[in-house]
Amino acid sequence: MLEQKKPKRIDPLLVLIMAVLAGLPFLLVRVFMPGPEGGPDAAIAAPALAASLSDEAAAWVTTTLADLPLEKKIAQIVTSDVVGGYIADDDPRLARWLSLARDHGLGMFVFYSGTPRDVAHLLNRLQKAAEIPLLISADFEGGPGQQVTGASEFPGNMGFAATRDEDLMYRAAAAGAVEGRAMGIHLTYTPVCDIGWDPDNPAESVRSFGGDLDLLGRMVRAYVRGYHENGMLTSAKHFPGRGDVSNMPGNPGWAWIDKPAGEVEAQEFRAFKHGIDAGVDFVMTEHIAVPSVAGGSDLPASVEKKLVTGWLKGKLGFQGVVTSDDLWYDHVVARFGAEEVGVKAFEAGHDVILKPKDPVATIAALAAAVRSGRIPESRVDEAARKMLTLKARLGLYKARLVDEARTGEFVGTAAHQALVQEVADRSLTLLKNDGAVPLSMGAAGAAPKIVNINVQKAVEDPSPAALTAKLAAAFPGTRSFTLRPDMGPASYETVWKAVGESDLVVLSLFVPRNRMGDAAPFRESDLAFLEKVIAARPKAVVAMSYGNPQLIRKIPGVAAFLVGYGERGWFGNQAVYFDSFIKALKGELKPSGRLPVRVSGEYPIGAGL
Repeated sequence: MLEQKKPKRIDPLLVLIMAVLAGLPFLLVRVFMPGPEGGPDAAIAAPALAASLSDEAAAWVTTTLADLPLEKKIAQIVTSDVVGGYIADDDPRLARWLSLARDHGLGMFVFYSGTPRDVAHLLNRLQKAAEIPLLISADFEGGPGQQVTGASEFPGNMGFAATRDEDLMYRAAAAGAVEGRAMGIHLTYTPVCDIGWDPDNPAESVRSFGGDLDLLGRMVRAYVRGYHENGMLTSAKHFPGRGDVSNMPGNPGWAWIDKPAGEVEAQEFRAFKHGIDAGVDFVMTEHIAVPSVAGGSDLPASVEKKLVTGWLKGKLGFQGVVTSDDLWYDHVVARFGAEEVGVKAFEAGHDVILKPKDPVATIAALAAAVRSGRIPESRVDEAARKMLTLKARLGLYKARLVDEARTGEFVGTAAHQALVQEVADRSLTLLKNDGAVPLSMGAAGAAPKIVNINVQKAVEDPSPAALTAKLAAAFPGTRSFTLRPDMGPASYETVWKAVGESDLVVLSLFVPRNRMGDAAPFRESDLAFLEKVIAARPKAVVAMSYGNPQLIRKIPGVAAFLVGYGERGWFGNQAVYFDSFIKALKGELKPSGRLPVRVSGEYPIGAGL
């Protein structure tokens, strides 16, 4: 076992006073005191990331690397997944994870699911099993709440771009970092640097900051700064860009960017250059080919040296850690081989191999490639040194554990939840309004008779029911109906009758885009019915789209159209916009968001009343 230094107990007030007097370049932003769960190795502070290594930290990196045999050096650059929630002591998954950390020396895990204290407990357990501190990553695209139930979940990136407020972006990123470090997570696979360029192909939708590349750059800089100054690493993704991709002809399951080289450089690569210039620590590549800039190659960036070494590390100047995206996908394994794809990815210039099908077999395959002379060991040393350096910058060589008992003080707090709501309120965008919003109240302030029609794309979507309850509480007497994929034609007649008895019709649209398909994928029967409703009540139909601004193109006759930026699940907090919409109807909130993407000539970037 490598000896780990144990920190002395330090009075937090004394630390703060000393930091101010010494003029240190950063302040300690949160204090996590050692507790019984964390033990003496528990972290006592989550400082801003150190810009450079101290002599002590640099010595730890050098000594640690020198002591590692080849397989253990390779293990430092391989990442496997771990899932939270309740885990029994005899669960075979736990045994596997502990073995990867303890016996095989895996350097990284990517975390999914669970609740805050479960997460902290499991990650502490893995850290205790590992000889060298683990670097724990997660995808915080919608904030920590995207992964961890009870943590703060924010709207999608497009929501922040709609506010055009870099300080708001910074504050949300800072909150995400505070929550992440409190649970033992060190790296977020964000920000998304994919562009939202083509209204007919909104491939990443609200995951993207949009189509204004200068705005994207400002948001990315604020994002990275918020995480760094609160102790977490960041990763731009999905290089070479997933915002304007299409299916590759003759290669089912594979995507490409079918553009001239000049357009790729001016759009996709410029967006990633913003991330690089902002100081992201990682860049994640994607299984996407770009023949126009890769000499005609149809190989994806996950294995194409021209894209990773030639463009990303070369022409774009990225000097940090390049990680692949997941390598265990069936179509990836079928095309390149379960272990061979990891070797090819490393040859292409990746420093970290993410989620190979079998981590242990992949370590063996990479070791064999080194011993055969296919891969120089110096490349392994370079990549392993990068990983150890990041662990040193995080201070993990001194303190790798978190205090499980104090997780609730920092994760999902009231202040962070208020910030989530602020983002939704300030990003809500009103694209059209013919006097329908706010509502005209009747005598004695009585609300009009409202009929709410939920349009639901997915059969199993809990959002319409949740919104129905919110509307009923806000406007007693509201009648709600849901157009579902599994409903019969007779259901439209019931809704039509209710429309005729109403003063106002609300269309609540849960219709996300089809990736690389229809941007506004209404079912034909639903769209025909909505058009009938709008024609009958041209001044009394208000549409609220939960995550898809492109829908207005197919229902242009509505009296009012609003959009929020959450698609549920992995694509931003959707439900937080329920309250924003209700406040707008009541006149308690004046929508101030501006459209971050182009919808049409009538609704360009920046549109919003």
